[in-house]
Amino acid sequence: FASLFVILDYLTKQYGYFGKFLCAWGASDRLRNSVVRIVGGYSEGSGFFIAKDQVLTNFHVIADEPSPKIIFPDGQFTTPVKITGNKDADLALLYTPGKYPEKVLAFLEPLALNDNEPLISAGYPMGTDISGEATVVRGNFISFRQSKYYPVGYLQTNLSLVEGMSGGPLTDQCGQVVGVNTM
Repeated sequence: FASLFVILDYLTKQYGYFGKFLCAWGASDRLRNSVVRIVGGYSEGSGFFIAKDQVLTNFHVIADEPSPKIIFPDGQFTTPVKITGNKDADLALLYTPGKYPEKVLAFLEPLALNDNEPLISAGYPMGTDISGEATVVRGNFISFRQSKYYPVGYLQTNLSLVEGMSGGPLTDQCGQVVGVNTM
């Protein structure tokens, strides 16, 4: 009985609650199938669907891009029909002509993370210089941070992100979005 109590206590402290440990199976594969590349003439990055026809990415990924392309994991691509963005928040929304409900990632509501809780990041490091599926990196939540220069808050993690992963999702262990990769 004592061993079971210790195991449950550990899972609660590490994952928030026991269900987050169980839902982790398959989260990496779901991310690999949902994260897209964003490619333009001046920059490259990653993005993910927040609605069946809307891809979220970082503004700096599409800044000065007249016609970025969204490249799907299977190699197909599309051009957004509309782009909206906020430079100060470093977020951009790309509207696709088609609908892709199977690629939509859910947001964690409410955003509640425990110290040292496992997180997963996905994206395409180095853009199109490296072919293949999205890279999935695991790390841990450290703290919430607020910059005095920008209007948005940040999640501090111990993840090692490289150029090209900007705009990809940062998720909890279950694959629910908690943030967008940047910096």
